[in-house]
Amino acid sequence: MREEQLIAYLRHCLPGAHDIGVSGIARIPGGASRETWTFDARWSENGGTVVERGFIARRDPPASLLDGNNDLEFELYSALEGSGVPAPRVFWIERGGEWLDRPFFVMERLPGATDARTLATSPEWADLRPEIARQKAQVLARIHAFDIAKVKGIERPPSAEGAAMHEIARWEAVMRRDTLEPQPVLEFAYSWMKRHLPPPPAKLALVHADYRTGNFLYDRTGITGVLDWEMAHAGDPIEDLGWLMIKSWRWAGDERVGGLCTRDEFIRMYEEAGGVKVDRDALRFWEVFSNVKFASLFLTGTKAIIEGKTADLLLGVTSFIQPGVEVELLELMS
Repeated sequence: MREEQLIAYLRHCLPGAHDIGVSGIARIPGGASRETWTFDARWSENGGTVVERGFIARRDPPASLLDGNNDLEFELYSALEGSGVPAPRVFWIERGGEWLDRPFFVMERLPGATDARTLATSPEWADLRPEIARQKAQVLARIHAFDIAKVKGIERPPSAEGAAMHEIARWEAVMRRDTLEPQPVLEFAYSWMKRHLPPPPAKLALVHADYRTGNFLYDRTGITGVLDWEMAHAGDPIEDLGWLMIKSWRWAGDERVGGLCTRDEFIRMYEEAGGVKVDRDALRFWEVFSNVKFASLFLTGTKAIIEGKTADLLLGVTSFIQPGVEVELLELMS
């Protein structure tokens, strides 16, 4: 992403601006589904008012762990404005490669960091971890209470009763499409899930589907924004709790979910904030599902590397994480 490209694009989007300058262009590390770029812009408006603003551009990569959906993520951010769910304001979306080589959208840059391991382990953040955990539970309850009818393009199962099977079918199709070798543990896990379906939710809810420490911004005031909605869909809200509790997101290397608190503490705070009642057998199902989804995503990343679609090191290391995910799967199903 180059300075001249961004200046040209801002000129296009801000016809009343002049003397546009761009600085601080950098790709933010992490994220395996879409590139995230930060930059600062400065311009003058009619009357000589100088405006300075920080932006984030979310751009499609050459290859990814999952098929991106810029339109859905853009629509979700737009719908969430004023909802009580902290999220950045979005400005523009482009569905072609005319401006920045590939599709992208631009949103505001919120204050805060996303480094999960620092939050979970650094003494600097020890005093704030309980408050961040509480806010994380509260925000998730708000997400699940959000009216999904406000998001027209969101994927949804045919009914609440079919939510679990809908997600199983989606990710089993990913495994069969992208695997390059037999997957006995995943085959067993998909069979296990079909035999241990959870009770259906009372109603379909907005599921973030990647709600973990590392996908929200935080500073000394707490959580400032929830990010990375590209897998969001309508479904069982307990799916989000299953995902945030898997071993891969226990950043402190202990049993604290997300590196913040115990699972019982998180469930209590979530329910007290208005979240759904968490059935523990359903939670176990969704933890199994979450590990299966994680492993299936890794197959997509490995295939992209093998086929030469990308040289992204993050996708390259996923195959080394897979054995640990399979061990957790076997323990959960035993």
